[in-house]
Amino acid sequence: MTTWVLLRGLMRDQRHWNDFDQRLRQRGCTVVTPDLPGNGSLNHQTSPLTIADYASAVWSQLDACIAGQAFYLLGLSMGGMLAMEMAKQRPWQIKHVFVLNSSAANLSLWYHRFNGLNALSALVKRCRGRQLHPIESTIVRLTSYRHRRDRALIARWSQYRQEASPTFINGCRQLWAACRYECPASLPVPVSILAGDRDALVNIQSSRALARHFKVDLVVLAYCGHDITIDAPAKLAHYLFEIISPTRREVSEPFADCGDLLYEERDFHETRLIMR
Repeated sequence: MTTWVLLRGLMRDQRHWNDFDQRLRQRGCTVVTPDLPGNGSLNHQTSPLTIADYASAVWSQLDACIAGQAFYLLGLSMGGMLAMEMAKQRPWQIKHVFVLNSSAANLSLWYHRFNGLNALSALVKRCRGRQLHPIESTIVRLTSYRHRRDRALIARWSQYRQEASPTFINGCRQLWAACRYECPASLPVPVSILAGDRDALVNIQSSRALARHFKVDLVVLAYCGHDITIDAPAKLAHYLFEIISPTRREVSEPFADCGDLLYEERDFHETRLIMR
């Protein structure tokens, strides 16, 4: 049985995995989804100003639940920065680092790391409704390509915001930490860089820069936005297990089956035809 640690990004928490964590659990994996200080169950805490401090906070949580156990680490966006920093701090405990749609200040231009025009466009074009919080509606529009008009998803995330959400100050502190983050020159663990080809928030050039930096191939997922775990969870799970076990797969580590993949793609393309 393998253990995975999943890290969300800026002002997001474990509730926003949209059952991607459950997908891994159904395939026999132990999955841990720690919240960052200031987010989710820890929204009462003050968010640190450096990614290194977030890494230390996450290590404290992991020491309490999987002390000393090696695991696979996946980070999305700011979570990808955090994953790289955690691998730098304790490489002996991490089997493989997966970085999704992330960036680093020492490798990419600021306007590649955050597309302000697309963010403004998402604010204008967002779905509107009584149960749809404008911020959550904008976030879904900006970070998802396949589900940017998914009113059920927006309503669910709007409910999450009512239950617990980061304060404005903590959001600013997280943004400051992400903007200043510089990735290490190298990592003594295997690294994989993945990106969605329709990411409206972070330019794919940022992921290409990370791939060149670590001298690995960039894995590009078609018709996926910034949040790949929402747009193509079955496809992402397939890639993850293919990467960690390319030639021989353990019985306890099956990847997403063909039925999941075919259904996911068929559903997406049928939705595109209906919209047209």
